[in-house]
Amino acid sequence: MQAAQTPTSKLRFVTPDKESSMSTLWQEIEFEQICSRESLMEKAAEIEKKIAVNEHERKRYEFDPTMFYENRFWNQRPDGIVINKNHRTVYILEFKRSSDIIP
Repeated sequence: MQAAQTPTSKLRFVTPDKESSMSTLWQEIEFEQICSRESLMEKAAEIEKKIAVNEHERKRYEFDPTMFYENRFWNQRPDGIVINKNHRTVYILEFKRSSDIIP
């Protein structure tokens, strides 16, 4: 997709290395200029609360909902990120793979 961009495009595709969690990425100044950590967490919390929590996760984390959802979000490793500097927007990319299917 990046190769098909026009020279005037303000989209920038970021492909984090495998070690980059959301928390690590948001330490970059470029991301923080578009969206603060707090603002991102507020928006992510709405989505995180809709994702089911397995019973073993509840026990493992002594289920404090706020901390659980925040930790789950900040520890994930996205497949990619798109930054739209014109609209000051960040898109987090996640791709479904056949290896993601649990037998």
